[in-house]
Amino acid sequence: MQVKEPIGGQLEVLSKRDVQQIHGATMEVLSRLGIKVWSSTALRLFEDAGAEVDKKKMSAKLSEELVSETIRKAPSHFEFFGRDPSYKLLMGKNRVHFSLCGQGVKIQDLDGRIRLATVSDVESMARMADYFDDIHHSSMMTTPMDVPPETIHVHALWANLKNTRKTTDGYNHGAKWAEETLRLGAIVRGSMDELAKKPMLLGFTNPVSPMQLSKELIEGAIIYAKHNQPVLYAPEALSGGTAPSTLAGLLVQQNAEVLSGVMVSQLAKAGAPVLYGTVSAAMDMRTGAPALGGPEVGLINLATAQLARHYRLPCRGTGGNTDSKLVDVQAGIESSLSLLLAAYAGMNFIYDSAGSLDGSIATSYGKIVVDAEICGMVTRILRGIEVTDETLAIDEIVRAGPSANYLGTPFTMKMFRKEHYMPMLLDRRSRDAWEADGGRGMEISAREKAKQILKDHHPEPLPKDVLKQGDAFVKEVMKSYGH
Repeated sequence: MQVKEPIGGQLEVLSKRDVQQIHGATMEVLSRLGIKVWSSTALRLFEDAGAEVDKKKMSAKLSEELVSETIRKAPSHFEFFGRDPSYKLLMGKNRVHFSLCGQGVKIQDLDGRIRLATVSDVESMARMADYFDDIHHSSMMTTPMDVPPETIHVHALWANLKNTRKTTDGYNHGAKWAEETLRLGAIVRGSMDELAKKPMLLGFTNPVSPMQLSKELIEGAIIYAKHNQPVLYAPEALSGGTAPSTLAGLLVQQNAEVLSGVMVSQLAKAGAPVLYGTVSAAMDMRTGAPALGGPEVGLINLATAQLARHYRLPCRGTGGNTDSKLVDVQAGIESSLSLLLAAYAGMNFIYDSAGSLDGSIATSYGKIVVDAEICGMVTRILRGIEVTDETLAIDEIVRAGPSANYLGTPFTMKMFRKEHYMPMLLDRRSRDAWEADGGRGMEISAREKAKQILKDHHPEPLPKDVLKQGDAFVKEVMKSYGH
């Protein structure tokens, strides 16, 4: 199955000297301060590798030599497979992929109301991710609140796997959740060995800023690494809050947090696929809230991608986030800028690309449609301008001559679909035509498009025997938690 994978990396914000200085400062922080590791399992991996471990403080001081030697074992790129194994994404080499947003607890539904999310929403949004060519990954776009909290992981993963052929998130919040989601993935893939050969579940590990690796996430990451499922390490450091108020200082701290996490994966299993990531932003000093739609996010993404390339690691950024509570002009400004900058940075995996509202506390059906349009436009921008003998169009210009037009010529008919972005949602009609058709604004049009997708788009279902096994496994997990 052919996947359209745009290529980014055209824009950089740091000089080579800047990158070297950030690296040097990072190595000094890791050797002088070290990293707090709340897992004895992960701490033992560091100790066995030769780190200076303080078991009482649960910390590990890491030399530059050990850091460099360990992260060198991580692959510079890897293939990530969908439920349909013919659907695969290349993570690395400046390939850019867009994902739905992740794990908000609220929904802006198809009528514009805000309410708590359900498993049915996970299913519907997975179908929407499956529909759009420019959305490559179906994340756990919302946290269903209609199932027991200790079983969210299997309900959400199973809802996703049943409704999209594309790649999806796993849940690695603790070893038990990691093992249970791996078992569910193995049912779909056919076996645990096949799941390892064609990894399908993306693990998320957010180091706790400042300078900590949490017990649950890092132990889940170890389980995923041992089974060859990719894990991304992405701190949500807040400049002026949980990180230095300077962006350079934030990058040093974030770099230390990410590299120590990458080391855990490699110490658990050399060559385990990882992504070097960020969810970092400035803290709004007036409110104390993360400024997830702020311009600093774009700058941090650009710098993070450069640092990932410095270490020869695939990278994960964030784009499409907005602090707006509505699908409005603020949402459009913030989402467009962050998506374009993350893509130009060459981020291999851009989380929160579609659907985010209210700092990703809520996921919006309508905004998924709006953001998919933005992703399509960004994809066209990344393609750039092709300059060849044919596209220079010398013969066409001479043939047309002065005072002519090119409408309907064979050259135009051959080239315009390839050269021009054809919008799905943006309205370019005259005002008269727009008013005659009801004069709807974009938010209403986007919700109508979402309704149409959910009515008409039905991804190929899983085989009946796999559905039966998966349903039985979810019931088994429910029973194990006393439900």
